[in-house]
Amino acid sequence: MISKKTLEGDDDTEESELKYLQVIRDIREKDADLFEIIKHLPKKARTGKVIQASSLSTGALITYFRRGKLQKFFMAKVKKTAEELDFMTAAKLLESGPDEKRKKLPGEMYDLLDSNKEAFIIATTEEMAEPQKRRGRDSAANILRILKATMKNTQKFTEDQELYLKKVFIQLEEGGLPKQTAKNTLKALDALKDELVNPFKVLAVLQNHIPQRLLESHYAEQNPAVFGKREVILSLYLAGE
Repeated sequence: MISKKTLEGDDDTEESELKYLQVIRDIREKDADLFEIIKHLPKKARTGKVIQASSLSTGALITYFRRGKLQKFFMAKVKKTAEELDFMTAAKLLESGPDEKRKKLPGEMYDLLDSNKEAFIIATTEEMAEPQKRRGRDSAANILRILKATMKNTQKFTEDQELYLKKVFIQLEEGGLPKQTAKNTLKALDALKDELVNPFKVLAVLQNHIPQRLLESHYAEQNPAVFGKREVILSLYLAGE
């Protein structure tokens, strides 16, 4: 939440991390006691709240994980594979008002938590393997292959464009991009077909699917899965009305 991009905001998006940074600032400035409580929340904190019964997230458990500087969010539902959420999606679901009442946690919450843990372990081990060892099976490895070819033909790119490509390359190597983001990006790149050799076409696809906010240092730093233990920070169960 302290990256330059976050602090300055992004005029191209209606919502950004800036909204949530401002919430934190307001609490710090206007309610010091609450800010102190938040700072000392225990690891593995868990709670539940009620959402609209029609919501697709009803009966789901969201878990926020951290390993070193790498931060990820996963959501699990009964009989469904846990899926990774980007920050804004997770933040909207986690967002609660001051009068929000705590919902009792159901017994299946622990199974859902195990599903999220398993997904996080996979995301911070397999994705960290060397691209050549993955044999091109995952989206990140395939995008890296395309990106390596593109970066050999960047003579007409501006410095900012080259810097963007380098940041994407680093995040892919470090496993910092959400799986769904990588999957959608690869799908769009594959759709280019013969135009995949055009570096400007590749750049346009990348910029359309991988926003700058996902490339800032607070999403992943060098070898984030190698340094630091895996931690469960908090979990929220979403119950229907």
